[in-house]
Amino acid sequence: MRFLSTLLFLLSFSGIASANCAGPNLYQFLPASERHALEAKAAQAPFSEGLLWRAEKDGVVSHLIGTFHVHLPEHAAMVTRLGELTPQPEKVFLELTDDDQLGFQRHLTENPDSYLIQSGPSLIDRLGPDLWPRVEEQLKARGMPPFLAARYQPWFLGMTLMLPPCAFDVVKSGKKGLDQQIAAMAQTKNLPTASLDTIDGLLAILASDPIEEQMEDLRWSLSLNTDLAAPELMGTVIDMYLKETIQLIWEFNTAETFKNAAGDENKSRLATLLKQAEDDLIIARNTTWTKMLSTELAQSPALVAVGALHLPGEHGVLNQLQNAGFTLTRVPLKSQ
Repeated sequence: MRFLSTLLFLLSFSGIASANCAGPNLYQFLPASERHALEAKAAQAPFSEGLLWRAEKDGVVSHLIGTFHVHLPEHAAMVTRLGELTPQPEKVFLELTDDDQLGFQRHLTENPDSYLIQSGPSLIDRLGPDLWPRVEEQLKARGMPPFLAARYQPWFLGMTLMLPPCAFDVVKSGKKGLDQQIAAMAQTKNLPTASLDTIDGLLAILASDPIEEQMEDLRWSLSLNTDLAAPELMGTVIDMYLKETIQLIWEFNTAETFKNAAGDENKSRLATLLKQAEDDLIIARNTTWTKMLSTELAQSPALVAVGALHLPGEHGVLNQLQNAGFTLTRVPLKSQ
């Protein structure tokens, strides 16, 4: 079930769209009682709001920023703001550096059995005439010929579908998300960069389930007959990100995901999947990252750029750093 929890997480929470997905903020149309309940739940999480933070320990000051992995016009001003911070970083930490992203791609190229179905029926036959057309529809909406994905393992298909159609063209255009723009800034300033994730660690999360288990989960997700990327929600999520109400993104997306799952059995399975996604993709990674950062940030000034949803919560990077003896202070994104 790890495959589907990963896929669900990527589609619902990480594969946030670009400005081409701009639309109405649907949150404002929720009943007031729903909004108040979601806001109250979000407020219970430590560091529930804020994108830019100062972390200090033993006189050493570093900064952390919550990123948006796909291009937004507002990123340019954020990068400018990072250039104004004092002290300036001596090192930059990213989820994966550019070199390690290339290494990940190279690993897949050199090990096709890690992402392709090398023998036996393709996805077309494995899913059959009832479910394969739903994959075809989503691939075509993203401008991808379906036959190219027929031999993808389900986890890799999920990576392909994690971006909603409205963001696909922006990614193909080469426009960079905030992480990549920060990496480019580091290169311009000749700052060393380091990865918080490892290729082996990511593959263990993404591709560790046997094919048949991946297929079972993929069939179930397609049986819900909904595009899990939820493009209709993208305008709302973008607005929440820019307003820095980060934990509210999680609460809102979780609530909307459950609305799309009819029946107690589906809702129970979703609850299990979301918990596993949170454990594998947020809590476990945050804990690993913080072990590294608690040492590094106490030695020299650094900039840490991670997906925004890694910041808040009891097990968030910020709270774990605070528990490790750092003083955390929210910094405004706009110069004062």
